[in-house]
Amino acid sequence: MHKLRRHVAGFTMIELVTVLALLGILSAVAFSRLGNVGSYESSLFSNQLLAYLRLVQRTAVAHQQSDTLFTLTRAADDAWQVELRFGAPQQTLRYGIESDITFNYAMAGINGQLDTGDTLTLRYNDEGDLARLESPAAADITRSLALTVSGRALCISPTGFAYANTCL
Repeated sequence: MHKLRRHVAGFTMIELVTVLALLGILSAVAFSRLGNVGSYESSLFSNQLLAYLRLVQRTAVAHQQSDTLFTLTRAADDAWQVELRFGAPQQTLRYGIESDITFNYAMAGINGQLDTGDTLTLRYNDEGDLARLESPAAADITRSLALTVSGRALCISPTGFAYANTCL
């Protein structure tokens, strides 16, 4: 007697449903990660800026013979230039950041937004304190300086400490 043999080629229904469910989960995660790149860009920019602000304070303390300048320039819509000037003889460090974000600053009646070509210059004294806002408007620091990077709050206290949050 011949037994009828059925040769089945293909996937079972359970395998197909499992693969479709996994693809759905992966695509949901990937689209949520890639869908709003702007929030990651502004987060990256604010973290880099915070690191540079902390670096300039430490540099000011390390080079106690002179003031230290921090300059943030918007060179183009999506290009920023960070510059640290310190020491005697003067040394300069330059860093570039690429990001298309909005940048606002505010302190005791002085506020504004950095547009293309604008520069924010901060002077730290030899103890690491934030001593003066040089540009865009000149003012001695008596209160915390509030910075906003595309909705993300940063603050620099008069003691020069920079942190990610609204100013107290």
